[in-house]
Amino acid sequence: MMNNENLHGTLVLVQPDFENDPGTKKGLIGILTYARSETENYVRFPEVGEAYYPAGRVMMLKDKQQVMDDLTHNGSNMPLDDFKAMYKIMLLQDRGTSQALYSALAIANDHPGVQERVLESINPMPKQEMAKTYSR
Repeated sequence: MMNNENLHGTLVLVQPDFENDPGTKKGLIGILTYARSETENYVRFPEVGEAYYPAGRVMMLKDKQQVMDDLTHNGSNMPLDDFKAMYKIMLLQDRGTSQALYSALAIANDHPGVQERVLESINPMPKQEMAKTYSR
């Protein structure tokens, strides 16, 4: 899981179906500048300014291995356009450049059928896992 420092500078997408968007920037791609908490995460948009959002409304790309595994296991069950979009996203993630990642987010934004498969919300506060203990 990522911590706050690792999230800074990440390309993110404001959830496209975000209703009552206070910053009126839903569906825009920006750079996460400050991941503070579950409710306050600052995103800078080129030429549009900055806004803050709850963590659940700021989406980033899943790991490319997760996308590839999903394609491998479920690709035959999805519509052809969604399969092609996911494949393009995976290839762009493999490049790893900021322009390629921006393009991958743009493809995800344009294809609602793949958003759940390739995007995940940022998690600025890592969840603390409960350890199972045993006693006699």
